[in-house]
Amino acid sequence: MRSNIMTIYLVRHGESKSNYDNKHFRSYFCGQLDVPLTETGTKSADDLCDYFKEKQIKHVYVSDLLRTQQTFEHIFPYDIASTTTPLLRERSLGVFEGEYKDEISANPKYEKYFNDPNFKDFRHSFSQKAPEGESYEDVYQRVEHFMNHVVNEDTQKDDIVIVAHQVVIRCLMVYFNNVSREEAVDLKVENCKPYIIE
Repeated sequence: MRSNIMTIYLVRHGESKSNYDNKHFRSYFCGQLDVPLTETGTKSADDLCDYFKEKQIKHVYVSDLLRTQQTFEHIFPYDIASTTTPLLRERSLGVFEGEYKDEISANPKYEKYFNDPNFKDFRHSFSQKAPEGESYEDVYQRVEHFMNHVVNEDTQKDDIVIVAHQVVIRCLMVYFNNVSREEAVDLKVENCKPYIIE
């Protein structure tokens, strides 16, 4: 499947404003909202710079969203071959993006997404999705296309880094057979922690 790649480092962006807000204030759906890193997120990306200086990284692939772009710039403040792609964007949560979770769950228009068994597991199901959003399966298809048509065409047994988002990294773990689809939806992916695929 990836015979032309030696080591892949998967890195979730540093703590974002959305991550912080959801821990300390009212919780809202982020998805593909373009939020920046917090000061903590920037520092954790800076801290990874030394880690990667010791590696022989030939190429970095980065989601086109701001939080991943900022993470990349702080981890690699020097010249390095890189590709920015929307294929690595976080999972779209459709019309729920930017909405407070307590408000949207009380809205009669979206009641089924919080009460109906065929819809209510959209956050932790490979097949269900928010209205006008993506399922994990949709993200997996993006990831598979990225690996087969972007990475495999670019690299020749080079070590690479992928800077992306929690759901994308979960789907990459499925792609590499590290976890099952059922395990992936609840897999905790830490901010700015390298996950190594060999």
